[in-house]
Amino acid sequence: MGRSIEKDALELLTKENERYRLERLGLFRSVREEAAALASEYPPLEGESFFDWKTRCLREFYRKKGFSAFCRDNVRNPQFEAVTASILRLHLRRLFESSERTETDRYLAPDSDTLSYALEPEHFQELYTLNFSRMPSFGNTRELESFCRGLAADNFPVDEPRIIDGMKGNKGFYWEKFYLKLKPITAAFCYQMSGLAGDNNIHDIWSDTCISVNRAVVERRLKEPVDSKAVISYSVGVLKNKNKEIARSRAKAPTDIDLIQYKLTAEDEEKYFNNPVTKPENFPSHAGNLSSYIDFSDKDSVQGYFVVILYNKEHPLHDELVKGYEDKVQRMFEHYIDGLSYEEIVARHFGDMEGKELVKECARVRQEIKRLKTSLYDRYRKMIEKYR
Repeated sequence: MGRSIEKDALELLTKENERYRLERLGLFRSVREEAAALASEYPPLEGESFFDWKTRCLREFYRKKGFSAFCRDNVRNPQFEAVTASILRLHLRRLFESSERTETDRYLAPDSDTLSYALEPEHFQELYTLNFSRMPSFGNTRELESFCRGLAADNFPVDEPRIIDGMKGNKGFYWEKFYLKLKPITAAFCYQMSGLAGDNNIHDIWSDTCISVNRAVVERRLKEPVDSKAVISYSVGVLKNKNKEIARSRAKAPTDIDLIQYKLTAEDEEKYFNNPVTKPENFPSHAGNLSSYIDFSDKDSVQGYFVVILYNKEHPLHDELVKGYEDKVQRMFEHYIDGLSYEEIVARHFGDMEGKELVKECARVRQEIKRLKTSLYDRYRKMIEKYR
């Protein structure tokens, strides 16, 4: 084999001990002592591969240690139960990652997590009692692994009614995963419907939504039969209603065109363009369905979406908004975004001027931008009515 037999034996038993907690369960007292004995009793045979040597060593080691009787003696040991649960979870994770996503997980589980292949504690106890009460004969850890792999394949994915019943019974195991599912959904609805951004604001809406949905399911308020789609649909309805309430509460007087914040603050940048859920490159085509993104009864919502379309060139309605005004919009951007003075804008676009000529041209550009703001907003109001 061309390797250090003592080192290989120690690595082999160390991995077995870490995975199956053999020393803690009492199969032996010292990994090093057992490894030294293993290396001495089972040296590699001539021409034997490392894999074949390892397999032979472990087979003989567990036979000599009486692993089958050891398992039977520990069937009611909580630590042995914990080892079995750990093995099951590992095989369930592999099963989850290699299987097509279930309908239950699509509606109830976070993107990278699962309910269908999750080992809920009471479910594990049922499986353990049914399959380990009369301990099968395991000659070694490979046979224990194989048995657990079979249990995973035979009993998962979990039937959706069992998961829904668990949620009705207020089992935190299922609810905690579903709450995580709602977090990014909450952030998206807050951004699109009420313009809310920031972890604290979104957390309040998310927390209230979680409480509302939990009560509705646990108190059996949803129409039977309840399934995963019904739960997520009810949650979305709660989110929409909460965001509409926020938008209505912020409704103010009609828009004063001079009060629109064209020079964006850092908070505006975060709210409109750096939101992790709806960055500009992720904008869907909003045309024809603006009622999903604007509360037309709320001035702030209407005004905020005007800023989104105007400043985001990737937005599908941007070109329609600025058509015919492109040069003027460019000069407005230079003033509000780049921070150029009117004198600098005049010099950049109309050449060097001095004295009264410069003052006159600056006044003209100032008035041009003021009239442009009115024209753009008037066009915007017509557009949102058209696509409403």
